[in-house]
Amino acid sequence: MLCLMLLPACGYQPLHGANTPAAQQLSLVQVNNIPNRLGQQLRNSLIDRFYIDGRPVSPEYTLDIALNPSVIKLGIAVDDSATRAELNVLATYTLRNAQGAAVLSGTTSSVSNFNILRSQYATLIGEQDAYDRSVAQLSEDITRRLSLFFNREPVTASAS
Repeated sequence: MLCLMLLPACGYQPLHGANTPAAQQLSLVQVNNIPNRLGQQLRNSLIDRFYIDGRPVSPEYTLDIALNPSVIKLGIAVDDSATRAELNVLATYTLRNAQGAAVLSGTTSSVSNFNILRSQYATLIGEQDAYDRSVAQLSEDITRRLSLFFNREPVTASAS
């Protein structure tokens, strides 16, 4: 119990929470459309993470994301058929302020694996699960990186 009371004195500041600079600024980020179904899923996941009280009426930032997924066949059986696959998804993101200037950009990636089975349906479900895991991982990583940026940078009401 004593440790919890001394924690604020050490300079610890939570990354997430209703009263953090990140939470306030994330709600002002407009997540632009991302092409394809995978992009829709990532955008929806980010919207769920960013907007606590609904979408921003006048966003101060826009977030652009480009995705590049690739599937690599692994685990080759004796008959030259693949038994395992690796899904790599590379996301390149750019956060822009209200004037359109890039204030943060970077890349993040996700690697998921799935089995290639005799049943096409089972393989399809495994592959879809790999995509879902990748979306969750990318969404979490992008949210964390933007939160760190907003907690580190001095926040102004508007950069006009």
